[in-house]
Amino acid sequence: MPRALKQLVIKPTVYCFHKCPYCDLRQDYYQGVLKKNKARVIPVRDTRMSALGLEMNAKAAKLNPGHMPLEMALQSIDEAAALGMESMQLSGGDPLLYPHLTEVIRAAAKHPGVFVFMNSVGTQVSAAKVRELIDAGLMAWNFSVDTLDPVLYEELRGVSRALEKIMAAIATVGSVAVDYPDFCINYMTVITNKNYRELPDLFSHCLETGIASIYLMNVYGDVEGRSLLSVDQIQEFRNEIVPEILRRIKDKSPYEIVKTNAELVMSTFFSPENSDENYSKGIYWPNPEAAKAACRTPEHYALIEPDGKVLPCCLVEISHEGEVGDMSRHSLTEVWAGSGYSDFRRDRIDFCVKCSSPRNKTVGFIPKLCRQFNVFETEN
Repeated sequence: MPRALKQLVIKPTVYCFHKCPYCDLRQDYYQGVLKKNKARVIPVRDTRMSALGLEMNAKAAKLNPGHMPLEMALQSIDEAAALGMESMQLSGGDPLLYPHLTEVIRAAAKHPGVFVFMNSVGTQVSAAKVRELIDAGLMAWNFSVDTLDPVLYEELRGVSRALEKIMAAIATVGSVAVDYPDFCINYMTVITNKNYRELPDLFSHCLETGIASIYLMNVYGDVEGRSLLSVDQIQEFRNEIVPEILRRIKDKSPYEIVKTNAELVMSTFFSPENSDENYSKGIYWPNPEAAKAACRTPEHYALIEPDGKVLPCCLVEISHEGEVGDMSRHSLTEVWAGSGYSDFRRDRIDFCVKCSSPRNKTVGFIPKLCRQFNVFETEN
């Protein structure tokens, strides 16, 4: 039986509203995306720009090499559906800055059984736009919220008034979502040395405001160690922060499955099969064999960049090696069955020991809205 491509991730644009410091290596990778079709480049100084700085007429938007051609996006969706797609995730960059977002969502949602979701900070999104996207088939919106401290959030995200803006967007999406009882609003949170003590308050906020889940991520690609927790901080997280998080869930959640799941998920962060010294250096696995055994992502996952590059996991953007194909030269079906994928699945790359992705987990709060409680757990 052919291997199923269960999760398709489309990054339709390299542009983003935020300037997160741990995303620097990803931004370096995106410069190659911009240069691929150099003749069509519209001058851009930084892929991490404000919405105002990215305003352009429709013709210019279609020609911008930082955006995926609509035809490529539609082709990848149809091919992935034929290969067994169960979910389609829009990420980036920020998909809201992509001029064909609604068409792409509608194209994925037309395939029965496909869960369509999006990562976006939602800057300046209107209620009308939210309704348009949900009506097109968007089923969940993941917001990046690392702390409720506005000063700290601004520091972590690199733009002014960042918390104010994202909370306004969440409120806008929530005001529309009341008409769609199965629509999910989720948080995505990177655990850094600056915000780890803030996590209990963030969990309380989620439980009190109807957030469906929180996807917790370890720091990735931090070659200078600016955001990584030290050994002492890791021990504090394990011994003090996790118990406080679990206490708040126990006090505020009426669901036993939520409490049980939270205990399991939180026990996996900085778990003992790897040393705290390794974690503090951004090394998440004791050896390549352990990393490979923990990660099955390349078996069912494909990520497509705006220029058509196909990646077997999202952290290839950080490692800058591991691309498995190119949709500007071959179909997704050919890439999925090709030697690039088979070689990566067999050999992996040296960076895999520094990949935190298999350790990233979701804590669900509303069982009926959380896929890990019924079908399968989401990945970023």
